[in-house]
Amino acid sequence: MPAGIGTPTLAVRQLAATCASCHGTDGRPADAAMPPLAGLPQGVFTAQMRAFRGGERPATVMHQISRGYTDAQVEALAAYFAGLPR
Repeated sequence: MPAGIGTPTLAVRQLAATCASCHGTDGRPADAAMPPLAGLPQGVFTAQMRAFRGGERPATVMHQISRGYTDAQVEALAAYFAGLPR
């Protein structure tokens, strides 16, 4: 985790687990076609989620998935994945 974040809570780990079916365990996908989330800078993660929500970034299912998270959940996920090694 980034400095000052500490150990992720169970709730954050559960949120992150919802990403695992596509992006792999801890954001490391087995398929090179899927972008990794592990080590992605927080700002990049949040910007991409906002772009999915707004329909500005092309996607298959992320438009719907991104709308299921609150801003606070997106920020928590961004911090979680940023703190993981690539």
